[in-house]
Amino acid sequence: MSAGIEWSTQQFRARERGAAWQRKLTEVYSHWTFDRAPAADFRASMRHRALAGFQIADCVCDPCSAKRSPADMAADSHAVLAIQLVMAGREHVAFGGEDIVLEPGDLLIWDTTRPMSFRVLERLHKISVMMPLTRLQSWLPRSWHSIRHKIDNGSAQASLLSTYVRSVSPGFMSGEFSEPEGLTEAAMGLLVNALNEHRAADPTALRDTQLQQVREYIDAHLDDADLSPTMIAQGMRISVRYLHWLFKPSGTTALQYLIQQRLLRCRRELANPRMDGRKITDIAFSSGFQNVTHFARRFKAEFGSSPQEFRAALREQAR
Repeated sequence: MSAGIEWSTQQFRARERGAAWQRKLTEVYSHWTFDRAPAADFRASMRHRALAGFQIADCVCDPCSAKRSPADMAADSHAVLAIQLVMAGREHVAFGGEDIVLEPGDLLIWDTTRPMSFRVLERLHKISVMMPLTRLQSWLPRSWHSIRHKIDNGSAQASLLSTYVRSVSPGFMSGEFSEPEGLTEAAMGLLVNALNEHRAADPTALRDTQLQQVREYIDAHLDDADLSPTMIAQGMRISVRYLHWLFKPSGTTALQYLIQQRLLRCRRELANPRMDGRKITDIAFSSGFQNVTHFARRFKAEFGSSPQEFRAALREQAR
């Protein structure tokens, strides 16, 4: 099994190191342009490995700065999501209208769909886990673009995500971990949990906490074709009327949420290359749909294409 690629500016003559570093940034993190050339004694090193769209980069570099302009973005072939953990040093990042200062233990969540800039303030060590942005869009189809971009060191959820980044990096680099789909799903679950932790943890928001518990109950029973608002209320030991009251501020109903989550599960399975040989009918039935025609109509209304068209487009993209 192939191991990670080792790279260092020490492989180049001093006058070539700036250009070599810019090329490496673009190769690993998508297109970047330097604001100014790095200092003559600039040093950087990186170890990285990519497998089926999942990539980890362990990088150490001296102070430098770069940006991603619309022209850089246009040169990208696909959209990437990155989870970056700062191990040492400090960095200033401008992304999504935010000015963010990162210190050891902080996590940065960024993607390649918006302009961005960074400035390394002191020698930086960071580990970045990268995957297709479509995976986050599948988990958070309506809110992926408005998530928090900095997760401060300290919370239990942030610690779980940090532990994942620290733990998976050496095994993936050595070739010991070689199931990118499983690694991606694990990262996405921990990330979404970390992004949502402030909602369930707010002691003053009893309604939000109860709604989150109901959603978790629904998510755990999606494969039950008989699941209904009445059954959900019974399972949560609340009245159907109270169930409707919990969902009212969200602008959706319990039934609408149930159908949406079933559709999202089907979409994730259709997007999973390991499920490529599984029939669409089987995927629909295993997520609680009882009628394939109804499922196909709902899927197209939600995502703009039929299940067959969605899968065909992914196959074409993979080719």
